[in-house]
Amino acid sequence: MKKVFVLLTIFAIQFSYSQGTDFVEININAQVLDYESKTAIQFSEVKFLDKNIGALTNEEGKFSLNYLQRSIDNNDVFMISAYGYETIKTTANNLYKFLNNTNIFFLKKANNSSLWFNEEDTKDNYIFGKVFSVKGPIQGATIKIKNSLIEAKSDFEGFFKIKADINDILSINYLGMIEKQLFIEDLEDKYILLKTDAQILDQVTITGTSDLSDEVETSYGKKKKKSVGYSTSTITSEDISPGAVTIVDAIRGKFTNVQVAYNQDGAATGNKAQIYVRGGTLSINNSAAAIFDVEGLIYNEVPDFIDPQQIESITLLRSMGATNRYGSQGRGGVFLIKMKSLSRKVQRLLNTLKVKGNDYKEQTPSIAFDSLKPYYINDYEDVESVGEAKKQFLSLSKGVYELSVAFHIESFNYFKNIDKEFAVSILKSIAKKAKDNPKALKTIAYYLEKIGDFQTAKIIYQRLLSIRPMDEQSYRDLVLIYKENHDYELAASLYDLILNNKLKNVNMLGLQETVVNEAAHLYWTKFDNLSQTDFPLKTLKKYVPKNDWKNFGYDYRIIFDWNDPAVEFNVQFVDPKNKYYNWSHTVLDDKDLLEDELNYGYNTEEFIIEKSDRGKWIINIENYSIQDESNPTYIKYTVFKNYGRPNEIKKTEVINLNKLKQKVNLDILRYYN
Repeated sequence: MKKVFVLLTIFAIQFSYSQGTDFVEININAQVLDYESKTAIQFSEVKFLDKNIGALTNEEGKFSLNYLQRSIDNNDVFMISAYGYETIKTTANNLYKFLNNTNIFFLKKANNSSLWFNEEDTKDNYIFGKVFSVKGPIQGATIKIKNSLIEAKSDFEGFFKIKADINDILSINYLGMIEKQLFIEDLEDKYILLKTDAQILDQVTITGTSDLSDEVETSYGKKKKKSVGYSTSTITSEDISPGAVTIVDAIRGKFTNVQVAYNQDGAATGNKAQIYVRGGTLSINNSAAAIFDVEGLIYNEVPDFIDPQQIESITLLRSMGATNRYGSQGRGGVFLIKMKSLSRKVQRLLNTLKVKGNDYKEQTPSIAFDSLKPYYINDYEDVESVGEAKKQFLSLSKGVYELSVAFHIESFNYFKNIDKEFAVSILKSIAKKAKDNPKALKTIAYYLEKIGDFQTAKIIYQRLLSIRPMDEQSYRDLVLIYKENHDYELAASLYDLILNNKLKNVNMLGLQETVVNEAAHLYWTKFDNLSQTDFPLKTLKKYVPKNDWKNFGYDYRIIFDWNDPAVEFNVQFVDPKNKYYNWSHTVLDDKDLLEDELNYGYNTEEFIIEKSDRGKWIINIENYSIQDESNPTYIKYTVFKNYGRPNEIKKTEVINLNKLKQKVNLDILRYYN
């Protein structure tokens, strides 16, 4: 029978009938506004409970619901909720009656006593200001009130707003800049000039054929001079003589204040030569020789296996700022060597490790997640009852540890297996004090996720979105927590906003690959729950190669999230053939990346292991940053086995980087395809 569609509109509801069938599609278009100000409420959650029918409101507070009438009974519950507002609920029958008169819903602000994070006090003082350098505004600068957990971030024009009082001290930081502290004597606007840290950012000098170039070579490809962050000299393949047989031949005579020395027998073989650099971090009289970084692999001796004719460029790092990354072994200078035959892109498929000379021979100790207990944890354990331990916590939390995130996290870890409700209340108490501190809030969310309390974690991620609406990470974290809470319709709606570029002034370029994988995972694992949602399937398919889409899934997917974009650390992967690969999150290795993370607000990296050789993968981690004792950097490590497949397994750990005094083994993955 031929189907005839008839449209019937009753104000905000549109019914589509198909003659000859019981098919009736309902379309609701409405808006959610603040009761007092009549302004739009973005990201309101609109849904029918337990039906996988729902959506988020856009920046105008508007939403659209499309579903089959037979999916909803008259007594099913319709709900609208928003962060900081009272939730409204009604039946579907009453909803239809309401929409016959108006399509605007008004939400009232929630009572402060019922909120984790109270509404801003109108009596609070705020300071407005701008952070800039001699080159212009600084986006992503961190502005803190000293001895507090109050923090703000400068926008793309360098402007910021922060809660402050007279006699407070402002601390302003940005990557590669000298920290500036400002005593608050009045509440007038502050204009803050940051100067380059000369120890980190020395004058860049280029030799060879790159003299007139605006770029230099680093261990991760070409970088603009202004973003390298250290003194360099570079030669390219055109500067290397066709007659050069060894790496020593390629270097000799090409760099100023560089000298080659041989062992006592006078042999001219490269493996017995040593290279010394004057004028940098030491003199020729110092016994420390230069080291070599070949595509991220470090050699303390001259790498004689390298064919000079396969070298694309050699960069010499001389300054103290340049060699900080390598520790004491780099005090004699570092030669960064880029090969013609190797891709410059950081590879996500880690089974492609074929670099010569990267054999893993270390004995790395295993990480001890519960090591180095603070004294107060021992005190909790020594008392006669749980009640006494709680009293000790409450006493300490009102004193010297009142604003210590680390203290609250350690206490939470102690109580979580004894009294989970009390343990969560510990996180809640520090979250209230740290409501303006993204670093602390992310730490709290990581631990809530680890214990499976996704509903409470959602409150944290909603708060992060409210104080960091321009950060990419805010949207990625929120969409994942919707999924963990089985709010698949809300996750689908947010993916629609993300992937179809509907977020005002926010793009997801820094997290695009990760978000695409996670959206595809939602589709393939929960597609039965997405039939009546606005999941952006057509757009998503454009990002995924056709063959990959049909066979979506990975043997292992590894995710690192960290709570401070400026933290420096290294992750090392060792494959079943004992070949290693380093991914370094450091100023030296990729200052552009860290700047991008600070500017646009993201802190996630993913790695895929697929179709590897049988055997074990070793994952090591090493910390390079000096940590804040009270609010240290934490890393959330998540590993999926059989990602996107029916037999998927997930594991999550949270690591306090402050406890890592050396390289440690984080995990061992068993790979059997």
